[in-house]
Parts: sequence; C-alpha cells; structure tokens
Amino acid sequence: MAYAASITITELGGRDLLVQISETEAAAASEATITGLPTKGLVISQLADLTAGSATTIDPRLTTASGSTLSVQTVVENGTAAATVSNLADPAVPYYSATGTLYHKSVVSGSSDNSVTTVYIIKAGW
Repeated sequence: MAYAASITITELGGRDLLVQISETEAAAASEATITGLPTKGLVISQLADLTAGSATTIDPRLTTASGSTLSVQTVVENGTAAATVSNLADPAVPYYSATGTLYHKSVVSGSSDNSVTTVYIIKAGW
C-alpha cells in the first residue's frame, strides 16, 4: 500500500479548530498537506500517537512550506522523539500562511508500515 493521510478540521466554537490527521503507511519523509486553515493562527497544542507499525518513535513537525527543514518555516517541532507526543504551547505559537496551508510530518523512526494519529488545536487569528 501507499502512504495515505486523512485530515479533518472541526470547528470547536469561537476561533478554536481541531485538526486531526490519520496516517497509514507513514515513513520518515511522509508529509500530509493541511488545507482550509486560516491564513493567520496560533498553534495551541500538538498531540500524536504511533498506533501501529515497526517504528518505535515519532518526532512530528508542522511547517509552512512543503518538505521544509528551515527553522524560519517551522511552526511547531517536537523536542524528543517518542511513541506518544504531547506538546502544549505556552504561549501559543503564531503562524502565517498566505494560502491557509500547513504541512505535517510525523517523522517515524521505522520503515513505511506505520500508522499515526495527530491532533493540533489551532486558534484562528492572532
């Protein structure tokens, strides 16, 4: 099978959004494209779980450009790779994307047989 990512954006009320990403056949370089976001926002939390596969850890990151490793395009980057990641931003991390698109990588440690579920809480606007 090939890499697949299912992305759901749910309005929680007010300016709060829940972005859920479900990935299958994820590998280290697999990337999910999140469209339909506000052009300006605040990332409040990043939660991720490695749910299946041969990998032992994930090290998720959220960027404003596809394939980017540049710090100026990184919105949220995990500190220590683990099977379960829970990062609460205090203060919240601002981002700007002219197209309302962000890019997520789980950066799994194993081959391409991994399933990962990630949740971002985002507040629209600054």
